[in-house]
Amino acid sequence: MDPVSLNAVDEMDAARAALKQTTAGVLDAICAVLAGLYPEGKYFAVNNLTIYDANGRVTHGPRNSRGDIRYPLRLAGDWPLDRLPKRITRPHLGKHADTRTRTLNDLLRQARRAGAVIPYGVAGRHYQQRLTLR
Repeated sequence: MDPVSLNAVDEMDAARAALKQTTAGVLDAICAVLAGLYPEGKYFAVNNLTIYDANGRVTHGPRNSRGDIRYPLRLAGDWPLDRLPKRITRPHLGKHADTRTRTLNDLLRQARRAGAVIPYGVAGRHYQQRLTLR
C-alpha cells in the first residue's frame, strides 16, 4: 500500500471530523432564521418542511395585509437568501444573507451531508425529525 494514499485517507477523515463540528452552529443559524420568520413556531420538522407551534399544530407564519401567508415554507426554503428579510438573516448568517445562490434548504442539505445530527422527537402526532426553534 502506498503511504501517500494512507495519509490522504487520514487527511480526509480529519477534514470530515472538523466539518462535522461546525454543523451544530449551522443548524442553530438555520433555526434562528426560521424562528424569526415564523414567530409562533416552536419546532421545524425537517422531513416534511413544516413548522409546528408549541401545541403541536401546524403554523404558517405571519400574513400580509391581503391575508396571504408572507413566507410559505414550501417557497421560503427555496428562495435565495437575499430575498428574505435582512433584519432576520443578517444577524445569523452574516455576509451569506446577501447571496443570490444559496437557500435555506441548500444550507440544511449541506449540513446533513457534512454529518449534522438532526434530533428526533415528537411534534404533533407524528414521530419525525425535528429541530427546536426556540
